[in-house]
Amino acid sequence: MKHIFLFLLCFLSFLTKSQTSDTFSSSYITATNAWTGDTASFYVTTDGWLQLDDLYEQGNASLQLPVNYNKNMEWELDVQLYFNSSNANNVRLYVLSSGENIDPDETHYYVQVGHNDDNISLYSVKGTATAKRLIKGRLGLLDKEDVEVNVKLRLENGTHWKLYSRLSDETSYRLEGDTILKQVVIPPSGTFKINCRYSKTRSYHFAFDNLLITGDSIDMADTMPPCITAIEAISDSILRFTFDEPIESSAASCSIDEMGPVSIKTVSANANQLLVVTPDTMINGKDYTLCWENLTDLSGNVLVDNCFQFTFSLEEIPPAPDNPEIGNPNEEDHRVTFSVKPFDIVFNEILPDPHTGGSEYIELYNRSGGDLRADSLSIAIRKIDGSLATIYPLSGLEVTIVKDSYLVLTKDKEGVLMHYDTPTPELIRSVKLPTLANTSSTVVLLNHHTKEVIDEISYSHKWHNAFVSDSKGFALERIDPESTTQDQRNWATAAAEAGHGTPGFQNTQYGVIKDGPQTSIEIPVFSPDNNCWNLAYHTDQSGYSCRIMVFDPAGRQVAILKNHELIGQKGSLFWDGKGNGGKKLSAGLYILYAEIYHPSGVIYRSKKAFSYF
Repeated sequence: MKHIFLFLLCFLSFLTKSQTSDTFSSSYITATNAWTGDTASFYVTTDGWLQLDDLYEQGNASLQLPVNYNKNMEWELDVQLYFNSSNANNVRLYVLSSGENIDPDETHYYVQVGHNDDNISLYSVKGTATAKRLIKGRLGLLDKEDVEVNVKLRLENGTHWKLYSRLSDETSYRLEGDTILKQVVIPPSGTFKINCRYSKTRSYHFAFDNLLITGDSIDMADTMPPCITAIEAISDSILRFTFDEPIESSAASCSIDEMGPVSIKTVSANANQLLVVTPDTMINGKDYTLCWENLTDLSGNVLVDNCFQFTFSLEEIPPAPDNPEIGNPNEEDHRVTFSVKPFDIVFNEILPDPHTGGSEYIELYNRSGGDLRADSLSIAIRKIDGSLATIYPLSGLEVTIVKDSYLVLTKDKEGVLMHYDTPTPELIRSVKLPTLANTSSTVVLLNHHTKEVIDEISYSHKWHNAFVSDSKGFALERIDPESTTQDQRNWATAAAEAGHGTPGFQNTQYGVIKDGPQTSIEIPVFSPDNNCWNLAYHTDQSGYSCRIMVFDPAGRQVAILKNHELIGQKGSLFWDGKGNGGKKLSAGLYILYAEIYHPSGVIYRSKKAFSYF
């Protein structure tokens, strides 16, 4: 992880007054706001996302809210699409609309998230005429199978539209484009509408969160100067500056005392960032003074605090221990060896985004066929330039990783045990580790003595099941220890039945990537030992979720066993035998209905009769 040596806060004043917001914190859609429309086609997930669920039908589903309009407005919403968007599969956010298409003279304005161009754009449409694209966003922005993006639209003084986006792995907004429309008629009120347009296989692949609509009638203009929010050392001669808004640097210059003028480079992927390249290398611990000239935002506001002093600091790799060959004098097993070779030990599970109060962890698996010592290993993060950041040796960890067994590394053992039940807590060890980025990073396992790479993984939060909108507390599990580490298909989200993590024991998703058993689920079988009903299942690959219900002979739903719950490749689901009212069902014949579905669009449905007693 690169070292941030200066962090500045920008304090912005806004004239907006909050109008409407919704974080979908309740299980009921209408708990916070009076949403109307196709409410039966949406539900709120347990982690607080508004999810489309239209029972696998092709169509068009909408929810809308009444809102008041002003000439200064801002609309903001998190949108998650579990598919690569197209002209047929996308979402439209109607921001200025009566919600009806009856009046042929009324113009509606909407942001479309998704297109054959894989972008976000602003449109206007009059009545039922052909829509006109007013702002065309960046091509290819959404060109991925799973994308989460924050969309922000701003209207200033009733004429100036600005469209912004921020992907989930980005720290600042990008301006998609802006336009000035002089003839916009702004009524006093109307609706905000979320309109999902989808094919049959995409009918449950939309999710939304963190709606915020603000507005004010006071005239406002962008008079705020840009502000530096962070400076980061990329190397001993490159600094990365991050600003709170897009920057105009074509007329700008920059200098550092004792060095004179330095080069300024734009960052094509982020208009809020600039690179400063120095002619000479900077020295760790030395104070420098840097000055900007003629640096502005897109409205021409000049950077005010343009000169400042900083102390340069770049992380260095610490020296290796003086005597790395010393082992555990009490170790009696002569088969234990220091000579760990590539892929003898592999990454088997990783939790980069722990529960609040919990701790990150990395699980290692010994697939070598022999017992291996852990104190011959090191952990490090690989930086963007390919070099390794600080190396953390495990030389003080005098434990043996038994063949076909595990070792869990964490900064805080109790922070793991408080959230996950494990039959082998002794395999979890507290050690000093690098910090794991929540979204993505590259973790390297090294032989500390030979410096050979034993295993390496560049993980991403996008490897999680497409139905996981918030990965906090959800571990990524390796499916097959014999398959390639870096193959995304070899990783899946830990199943709910294990609490979404299996530190120190076999993964819920353990199996083979291909040629596995066919997907199926058995009827409930009563277990007197546990006083509950067991439903055995297996799937042909990892990543499935399920929805399971019980119906009586008249076709009435009497119990919901599982509601969009992630499952493993093989296991058992448990039911206490209670119906929707919390009481035991009457003895008799019932129907078990199960849907087991995969983000790829594969759906397995099963209807089976069973006797309840």
